[in-house]
Amino acid sequence: MDGFKTEKMKKTLILLLALLAFFLIIKISNLGLRLSDTNIYFSTVNQIFQGKLLYRDIFFSNFPVFTYIASIYYLLAGKNIELFYLSSIIEAVIITILIYSIVYKKTKDNIVSLTSSSLYIFSFIVLATSDHQTGVFTASLFAVLGYLFFQGNRFFLSGAFVALSFFTKAYFIPIAASFFASLIIEKDFKKIFNFSVSLIATGIIAILPFLLLAPNNFFGDIFGFSLTRPSGLLKSDVAWFFITKDFLLFILLIFNLLNFKKNSFFAFISIFSLVLFFGFQDIYYLYLNFIVPFLSLSFYEFYYFLNKTLRLQKHVIPSLVFIVLIINLYTYFLSFRDLQKINNLNQIVKTIQKEKPSFLYGVDDITPALLYITKIPPLEGVIDAHEYFFTKKVYDKNYLTKKAIEKKTIIITHGAFYPELNIEEKIIDGIFDKNLLLQKCNMIESFPIKSEGVTNRINLFKCY
Repeated sequence: MDGFKTEKMKKTLILLLALLAFFLIIKISNLGLRLSDTNIYFSTVNQIFQGKLLYRDIFFSNFPVFTYIASIYYLLAGKNIELFYLSSIIEAVIITILIYSIVYKKTKDNIVSLTSSSLYIFSFIVLATSDHQTGVFTASLFAVLGYLFFQGNRFFLSGAFVALSFFTKAYFIPIAASFFASLIIEKDFKKIFNFSVSLIATGIIAILPFLLLAPNNFFGDIFGFSLTRPSGLLKSDVAWFFITKDFLLFILLIFNLLNFKKNSFFAFISIFSLVLFFGFQDIYYLYLNFIVPFLSLSFYEFYYFLNKTLRLQKHVIPSLVFIVLIINLYTYFLSFRDLQKINNLNQIVKTIQKEKPSFLYGVDDITPALLYITKIPPLEGVIDAHEYFFTKKVYDKNYLTKKAIEKKTIIITHGAFYPELNIEEKIIDGIFDKNLLLQKCNMIESFPIKSEGVTNRINLFKCY
């Protein structure tokens, strides 16, 4: 019997490795720069290695832990921005392995463990967002490690990793809150003390350098920006996209709410996630990654509930899950695999270098990468030209547009070109004085791009 179990375990692990290899192949084969905040994070780390201090010299609206980790990735990637994108893919693979390990330790069931881990890595949200390195998978990895040690009653380590998760991405606060709530209802004050001390100590260590060296900038960047930032997307659109693209995860979220008595931890995850979703004004689809590992981890509860209630054969539900995951893959390949990918990067770089500008200035999702690759300095030191900085009067678009015209600058804009609708908008961004730019500068090249929203061109303007 033991030999049979061992053989079955080997087959399951081989299948898991095959699935992970498949994920790596589809990701690595399409690796490349995208219109992405990844470029801003890479640029931030690059500036740190040039001797600049976060918050004091570099605006940064997040807590600092991701810059520590991103610095390691920066070095491991050999300072290659395209390889830097690979780090999120590796993180997703590690999280998948951890989910398998945790669920197997809990259930001793190979099929359930494999299904749970596959549900994570082939969820539509992971397929779509792991093409970018924004720190969300780093935070997810820390959170899952926190849960691993939580399950093993190692609360000091658990608290440390939960703190690292929160101080990587603050919107992981529902996860931290769920750990606390679970401990509180247990009424084990020793566990609460160990977890809390570790969490607080880790958090203080993480932010202490900046509390000492740049306290005003630290609080201004994080709380002055993130908590007052206006909503970018309708919450109803974000929710509907999640429900339609990851319906299984949505079902698990609802089930966990109803399963409170049996597993309060997963119920708290759902409760606090909904509180954040409805309470925080600026929510994006990417942010929902914080809940995905825990919904996948909770799958076994749902599986055993259905099997007990409906008396299904044990392979029925996993088979249905894998059918849904195949649909996810089909949708990803059909419409999202090349979304925001800059397939003509070399052409863009060559065009810029041919014109020999003194400065670059432009949209924040590609300009930081072009600044790094071309080694051309940013106009007025502006690397991250987020539109919100202009609405908050951090930057003045009229001033910067005039400086761009005066200082031999190449300007990078988003455009929309739909000849079948007789539409050609060369500039659709709020960081330029559009009329002045069109009057004084010439568009030297326009590059097609597949992007979210109406943007489908990257346009280069020459002002000299």
